[in-house]
Amino acid sequence: MQQIVNFLIKYRNLLLYLFLMVTALTFTIQTHEYHRNTTIHSTGYVTGKLLNTRNKIYDYFDLKNQNNKLSKENASLRMRLLEIGDTLLGKEATFVFSDSIPYRMFPARVIKNDFYKTDNYITIDIGTDQGITSDMGVISPKGIVGIVDKSSTQFSRVISILNSQISLNAQIKGTSTIGSLKWNGNDPYIMSLEDVPRLAKISNGDTIITGKQSTMFPSDILIGRIKNAQLIENGSRYKIDVTLFNDMTDLDYVNVIKNRDRTALQVIDTLGNNE
Repeated sequence: MQQIVNFLIKYRNLLLYLFLMVTALTFTIQTHEYHRNTTIHSTGYVTGKLLNTRNKIYDYFDLKNQNNKLSKENASLRMRLLEIGDTLLGKEATFVFSDSIPYRMFPARVIKNDFYKTDNYITIDIGTDQGITSDMGVISPKGIVGIVDKSSTQFSRVISILNSQISLNAQIKGTSTIGSLKWNGNDPYIMSLEDVPRLAKISNGDTIITGKQSTMFPSDILIGRIKNAQLIENGSRYKIDVTLFNDMTDLDYVNVIKNRDRTALQVIDTLGNNE
């Protein structure tokens, strides 16, 4: 208590000055309309700035939640586009299968991505708890990413398309020409379309898409464009360089595809091979 008294005595002149100044400003603002309006405007400006700064801080810490919402919305839009025959996308994981769309989409985030090895893998943050199993296709907004290899309860390993052990069914858009899409282990932006017959009509810039024979991907999902083509095996077949639409060195959110009919299709293929 004595310290408070000493403080008041020591700074009595300053405190008296501040009290009188605040009193004078209060009377001035209350009795003069111009000063009152100016004060209200200034106070509103400062308050607005503070609220805007606060909202920016809140928005920053809410980015993860917003990204999750966007990924789900994107997955939903992709399924709807598939329903009308668009060339890319599918539907959100929480939606049930329909007769016209035998696919479900599971949004996921990439937590590890290799692209500098000969055989590359990707790790995503969903697993068996979300219904993920091996041999499910994985895509991003710009094209195919890979195929699920193994899954634990919360994570899955994906065989990247940048893996020398993988071969995918691909097709030249607008034609019935199909081939095998492979990676030679060098450029992460370029893949090869092989086993394309010599009689195929090919032009630089043609679009490559997933083929109808795939049980892991819907047909017509974008892959890339033809960069150049050359005849091999004594001119009987083409080897085509394809520039990927997808930047495999920069992956964030992806979608895992579940094909309702995959098991049934595989059974039919097995029966055909045994005949």
